[in-house]
Amino acid sequence: MTRSRLLMAGAAILVVAAVTAVVFLRRGGGVAEAEPTPTAIVTLAPVGQQALQDVVEVYGVVQADPAGSLTVAAPKAAIVTGVRVRVGQVVSAGEALAVLANAPATEMAYRQASDAARFAETDLARVQRLYDDRLAGGDQLTAAKKTLGDAQAALAAQRAQGAGQAGQVITAQRSGVVTSVTATVGDHVAQDAPLMVLARQDGAVAKLGLEPGMRVSPGEAVTIEPVAGGASISSRLAMVGRAADPATKMVDAVAPLGGAALPIGSAVRARIATGGHPGLAVPRAAVVFDETGPHVFVVSKGAAHRVFVTVGQDHGDQIEVSGSLPAGAQVAVEGAYELQDGMAVKVRAK
Repeated sequence: MTRSRLLMAGAAILVVAAVTAVVFLRRGGGVAEAEPTPTAIVTLAPVGQQALQDVVEVYGVVQADPAGSLTVAAPKAAIVTGVRVRVGQVVSAGEALAVLANAPATEMAYRQASDAARFAETDLARVQRLYDDRLAGGDQLTAAKKTLGDAQAALAAQRAQGAGQAGQVITAQRSGVVTSVTATVGDHVAQDAPLMVLARQDGAVAKLGLEPGMRVSPGEAVTIEPVAGGASISSRLAMVGRAADPATKMVDAVAPLGGAALPIGSAVRARIATGGHPGLAVPRAAVVFDETGPHVFVVSKGAAHRVFVTVGQDHGDQIEVSGSLPAGAQVAVEGAYELQDGMAVKVRAK
């Protein structure tokens, strides 16, 4: 076979192979068939133009309201022989708080008052006899009666303070929560020295710490939530300080808790509304947070288009956003985390 014939035979073989390959691919036997385009199923929500509140978030602690607190003091100079309560304990009116014994000085003062009353009574009887016998004047009788009255008043005051008793039990004048106990067994306390403090159960307040420079004023609305979990409390700021605490460097603000029985000393979180401004908001679930940055997917013409946004404050179920995002645009909510830029979507029927 000549060389030209060999070349022609080879060319014919290549043509037949090419035709066979085309037929095979058209019948679906090849691997080059295009894969179907992925499609995600989503729900949509519009980008809303809203009047949004300016809110600052701060933290604080539950405290007893000083206006509703009662200091239990020693009615006399005494020795503390018993303490019946602990900090945080709830007590009822009439419940025993502490037991006191007379201090030596108190015992001496009581004896002196008792002796003075007995002497004044005896002296009045003497002056009365003299007066009846016209041996004493009316002014002497009047003076003796006054001396007896003064002595009896002094003795009554001593008894009202618990003098003359072997042991005096100090009881709660009203129900409340023990917020502090300063007395311990064996203490020698002076008259009117504080023993403990009781606070009303329904009189707690939230003491909040504000960063210096925050523009917050009394009367502004505040929502308070226990950090440990629980129902939120709507209130208003009753006081905003104008001096920073030397220890915390924070400015104190106080808001009543409206009778909520939160534990004294427990931590709270507060959101203070300081004003308002117009802005855009979307459902919180519409914002995707990943390594590329926060973004939403705007859905139009059956496809999802990624739009990067700047995230602002939460407003209930909505979150404030800004960026190249027109009001009224439809953004993906459910299924947003499954999307990629340009992916085809189907809208789930409501």
